[in-house]
Amino acid sequence: MVLCAVAKLNDDEERVEFIEPPEEAKLGEIISFVGLPAPIPESPAYVERKKIFQACLDGMKTLDDGVGAWNGHAFTTSVGPCKAKTIRGGEMR
Repeated sequence: MVLCAVAKLNDDEERVEFIEPPEEAKLGEIISFVGLPAPIPESPAYVERKKIFQACLDGMKTLDDGVGAWNGHAFTTSVGPCKAKTIRGGEMR
């Protein structure tokens, strides 16, 4: 899955950046959320059918340090957080 942070520049323009894991993170590693129990992966069909991703979008944004978060819980890997390079407090898609 690809997640991006968005910064609105004006009514017609926005800047978009990837939310990236640390370089040392293992490919395919499951992302966890600081302060929440470990996620239980669901099949892509279940996620789509139940509209899980869409239901979570309202709570997704970057924190003041660029770390991606859901309802204030940072996205993290076993070696550190996932973050945007420059976007702070931006919504995520």
